[in-house]
Amino acid sequence: MDWDFGQQMLFWTFVPSMATKFLQKQYYSFRSSKKPPTPSEAQFHYSVIYVLVVVVYLIYSFVQVERNLPPTYYDFLDVSRNCDARDLRSQFRQMSLLYHPDKLQSLPESERVLHETRYLQIRQAYDILKEPIKRAAYDKYGLTSHDCQRCATEREYLMKALPNFITFYGGSAVFLVILSMLGTLNFGRYWRFVGLLSMGCFEAKILFSGPSSTALLVLRTLLPWRTLHEQIIMLHQLFVVVFIAISQLGPILFPEDKRTVKQMMLELENLTNLQLKESTRSFRSAFEPFARDPVAVADVQKKMEKLAVDLQLLEGNADLTVAAGKAQMRISKRK
Repeated sequence: MDWDFGQQMLFWTFVPSMATKFLQKQYYSFRSSKKPPTPSEAQFHYSVIYVLVVVVYLIYSFVQVERNLPPTYYDFLDVSRNCDARDLRSQFRQMSLLYHPDKLQSLPESERVLHETRYLQIRQAYDILKEPIKRAAYDKYGLTSHDCQRCATEREYLMKALPNFITFYGGSAVFLVILSMLGTLNFGRYWRFVGLLSMGCFEAKILFSGPSSTALLVLRTLLPWRTLHEQIIMLHQLFVVVFIAISQLGPILFPEDKRTVKQMMLELENLTNLQLKESTRSFRSAFEPFARDPVAVADVQKKMEKLAVDLQLLEGNADLTVAAGKAQMRISKRK
């Protein structure tokens, strides 16, 4: 399925916030408490509802991707992806009897054209699926003999499919780099690249590994009714949707500090000045009773001078610091 990326971006830009505001308004109208919420409560409720809206739409998008996949050769023949050669041949014979052009002469022109087109699809599907190598290439890479007329082995089909793999992940990486340079990936920039690399490695493991690899077993367990190529298409579309969802959820779950460096330095300066004023006030209130007593002032001055000298000596000589500590311990034991 071809997704219109611009349409998805437009939807994610406006619809989640509009739906969240509507649901929040409905929540306030039906809740038991009629007291208006505080700004902090309203912001918290908005964040919770917004996350729920985005998660629900993610699930909906994944279901839509799975349902809107284009029909495959298996759908043309109305057989399962795991059918064997005998079931495939039997189903082809039955459908050929229904849609063969020789049996449609009595139908109107418009219906006969539709049935002839249907027969051609059935014939083409059977020609591909009856050959083991062509069927494996179709299931794994989505390629047919029309896409690679000279391909005869699975390796040749792999080399034909490799440019699509490189184009998708190379183009996605370039797109992420451009967005990073433009400053639009403020949240989750690192994890976007990690996610893209991880998914690329996972798909490469699928493409280059055998039928018994762990990656293939995982996909077959999750979506056994789809071919491997269809599963990869779903992974690509899911990556696009999650990429957009992260851009929406990031600022809600982890609000970014938008203050500039100048603003933060100014706030730090204000806090420092406030602390200095508080320290001056405390110092003044502690020593103000001694301001009119010259004897007490002289005694305090001597003690402060001695304390300053002791601190300078202790900071400048490590041995003296150790000796002073031992002397203090002996004095404490005597007491």
